[in-house]
Amino acid sequence: MIGAATRRGLLALAIPGCATAQPGMVTPPAAPGGGLHARAAAKGLAFGAATSTRQMAEPDLMAAFLADCGLLVAEYEMKWAELEPQPGNRRTRRADQLFDFARRNGMAVRGHTLLWHESEPRWLSDLSARGTAAAMAQHVDATVLCWRGQVTTWDVVNEAVAPEDGRPDFLRRTWLLNRIGPDYLPQAFHIARAADPNARLAYNDFGCEHATAWSRRRRLGVLGLLRGLRQAGAPVQVLGMQAHLQAGQPFEASEWRAFLADVAALGLTIEVTELDVNCRALPAAAGPRDAAAADLVRRFLDATLEEPAVRAVVTWGLTDRHSWIREGRLPEHRRRDTARARPLPYDDAMRRKPIWAAIAAALDAAPPRG
Repeated sequence: MIGAATRRGLLALAIPGCATAQPGMVTPPAAPGGGLHARAAAKGLAFGAATSTRQMAEPDLMAAFLADCGLLVAEYEMKWAELEPQPGNRRTRRADQLFDFARRNGMAVRGHTLLWHESEPRWLSDLSARGTAAAMAQHVDATVLCWRGQVTTWDVVNEAVAPEDGRPDFLRRTWLLNRIGPDYLPQAFHIARAADPNARLAYNDFGCEHATAWSRRRRLGVLGLLRGLRQAGAPVQVLGMQAHLQAGQPFEASEWRAFLADVAALGLTIEVTELDVNCRALPAAAGPRDAAAADLVRRFLDATLEEPAVRAVVTWGLTDRHSWIREGRLPEHRRRDTARARPLPYDDAMRRKPIWAAIAAALDAAPPRG
């Protein structure tokens, strides 16, 4: 287990606390060179993963989480529809459980996410444009104030870019955009900054990583949005790149590095926020599949961590048994055979996979940050 003092070395951002084992936990075998967060912290980086309150009931998973993670992200518990299922009826109990776990174990917390089109509560559809703007402002303000001083980085807006929606600015046609207009984006950042002057504020998005026409259009949209926010004076400080990697799609390190350099030139830092691998295009056999997925992760992280502006790596879960890819909600995640998805660093039995080793090797090889 990584001690709290080591965790607090994470960019001077970790929440005060002490690392304590939970009752019934199974401690994973020690890894030569240490866990993933220890390797990251040695280079001035952070490493963490998303988790949920239901996963906290699994001792073997929580033991691996403590061994590898200095940064915790709530999968669902901090999203608007979860926090406010009815107008004015705010529920923070489940999210508070994750904050309590982080405090007791010396972990930082990454806030995910204040605004996302898939977590807008249904009751928003009953509101006028003015009512929608007021509800958005109240939600952002109340949520950031609730955990003021306890969140290192907030994803203020998530996935606002959708070139396929046909707008010249590449913005996604969401309820907030349709009701309020593009100004909802800088407004959200300004409200979050007023609520917590010290939290870092991020825009978070997906699909920019591969050398495909689709990814290139998304990169144009993301850069355009970031430039627009900066020109509007919005206090955006971080770009979160989800990195839901797609095995079988081309990845060009030089092309990706050029995009990261463009982001850094805007004065932003960068965080990898939801790393995993969709292995639908890979063979069913676990050995070759794991090797190919790990190779993609290693090439992606080697290129990404060469950029000095990159400061964190977060996986979207730790174990295959809890992955949104395995749930098959999107058609592109569903395999044509009976093999189960293997997108994350640990398998169902909480054994480290080649993806874990690829992340460890990339962190070990990363240039140190100041």
